[in-house]
Amino acid sequence: MWSIGGSKTDARKSVPNRQTDPHLLAIEEYWESLRNTRCVPPRAEVDPRSMQKSLGQAFILERIAPGMARFRVAGHLVSDLMGVDVRGMPLSALITPDSRDGFRDVLEQVFRGPAKATLQLASETGLGRPSLSAEMLLLPLSGHRGDVSRVLGGVSFTGRIGARPHRLALKGSFLRQLKRPVGAFHEGTKEQSRPTQVSYLRVVEA
Repeated sequence: MWSIGGSKTDARKSVPNRQTDPHLLAIEEYWESLRNTRCVPPRAEVDPRSMQKSLGQAFILERIAPGMARFRVAGHLVSDLMGVDVRGMPLSALITPDSRDGFRDVLEQVFRGPAKATLQLASETGLGRPSLSAEMLLLPLSGHRGDVSRVLGGVSFTGRIGARPHRLALKGSFLRQLKRPVGAFHEGTKEQSRPTQVSYLRVVEA
């Protein structure tokens, strides 16, 4: 499990959201630096040492079936959320049953688009599960065969993780399709959006 050079976070401490915590932005900026003028960077080029300050929020997924992926590595905040080491677990284990169909659709579009996605999530509440909101970032990576079969991701939370495992409901998502390399974008080009079959999903071609 990735760590930030020390012990796991106290599960009862508050954890910052993306507005006050730069970790998700740092993960995305690192991915963009690897991408450069390519559509998708390869997994082999990801170096955890380059994200040392953000490893607690970071994870890497491996595609195992359409719309499904499992954790290959994960930072301690992801494991704190579930109360166990999540390596080898499907990402869907973090998602509430009612949200899994929509979540699978978003994840599959990240792989097949390829696209990068930002998801807004909220936790189940109850005894030992205080209210928690989260933002998740999914950034596609190519595998050793050149296919998009990996994802570099990050997650940030607002609220307290609490004493019991959390599952998250999908509240909204935003997809940016990676149709063109970064170098093809020029000033004056406008984003183009189109509707999707998921009511809370908007796709932007970039």
